[in-house]
Amino acid sequence: MIPTQNPLVTKLLDTILDHLDIPKSYYEKAAARHKSLGEWLCRPSSKVAGYHPEVSSQGSFRYGTVNRPVLATQEYDLDNVTTLALAKTAMTQKQLKELYGAEIKGYARATGMLDPVKEMDRCWRLVYADEANFHLDTLPCVPEEQAVILRITSTGVPPELSALAVAITDRRHRQYDQITPALLSSNPRGFARWFERCARVMAEERMRQLVKGRQYASVEDVPPYEWKTPLQRSIQILKRHRDVMFLENPDARPISMIITNLAAHAYGGEADLGSSLTGIVERMPQYVMPSRPRVPNPTDPAEDYADKWAKDPTLEDNFWLWHTQVKIDIARLPKFLSDKNLASSVRSTFGVELTQEQIKQFEGPKAAAAVIVGSGPALHIPTAPRPWGDGV
Repeated sequence: MIPTQNPLVTKLLDTILDHLDIPKSYYEKAAARHKSLGEWLCRPSSKVAGYHPEVSSQGSFRYGTVNRPVLATQEYDLDNVTTLALAKTAMTQKQLKELYGAEIKGYARATGMLDPVKEMDRCWRLVYADEANFHLDTLPCVPEEQAVILRITSTGVPPELSALAVAITDRRHRQYDQITPALLSSNPRGFARWFERCARVMAEERMRQLVKGRQYASVEDVPPYEWKTPLQRSIQILKRHRDVMFLENPDARPISMIITNLAAHAYGGEADLGSSLTGIVERMPQYVMPSRPRVPNPTDPAEDYADKWAKDPTLEDNFWLWHTQVKIDIARLPKFLSDKNLASSVRSTFGVELTQEQIKQFEGPKAAAAVIVGSGPALHIPTAPRPWGDGV
């Protein structure tokens, strides 16, 4: 059962988010890096300039769901995709990836990057050495052929979103070094547009206020990271809970795309953050499919964000363990407020160190009464394994 709105729980979540939010300058720096890479790829001497490269930012920096890392040594993950106007069968995946990789390596040299460019299975990774501690994963891709786009559209995906589908390179593909139309299909740009539609419903008033305050010329100029909707904020809380839970074994944690996808599906339009978060967690399981694709991309249903579950069932186990635990911990938030150990509870659950001034905001009769409002019985799993700890 989804509890009623609890203003103090929402206030506590907002306080936690104050610790999770990154400076606006980081978003601006990320945008500048995407733009800089695009300019490099389009320069006259670029070997891919003739394919009209289009760089599109992706991931949490685009969705407005970035958190500060739990540990200062951890990096921020930037993502973009570069679409080249090229047919799938114009060259092999290997040739395309290496062609793109040569330009990425040249960009790293030209901008004085100290760390070597790293080849990942699908993308190339650039590591920036500055106070923001960024790395950028950049993925080369080509437009999907019309037959694939029509197939996607036939599943109910709006044509303007299915048209954004791309074919990607993957060095694990059995025909990686062969000319073939059988490239893996993906739709990161379509997903980003879909997610923004889900979040924008609750962003209109804030966008109007930002325009009224002359921070932006029009509502269309306001980037998603400025929206701060209940959906975006709920995802930040969920990801932070996951990061703390799997701090000692991050490779075992549920990936952000699964959490983001399921949260956007499960969001019920709540205007209050506490109600939004509880409702999302309650409804999430409805959107995990019983057979593959388990967690499909809503703008390319054949693409499964949980494709690794089939190869490693412990990843699915870990998702359900996390979901059970986050449901328990969200239900316990009202109790946090009536407990003398508020600071330690927030620290152990969300990895956030509340200040004494913040703690004082939740002391007194109102906080003591908060446990009554919208709270349910405490849940407990006495024998639950801990896949996020040592020995996994």
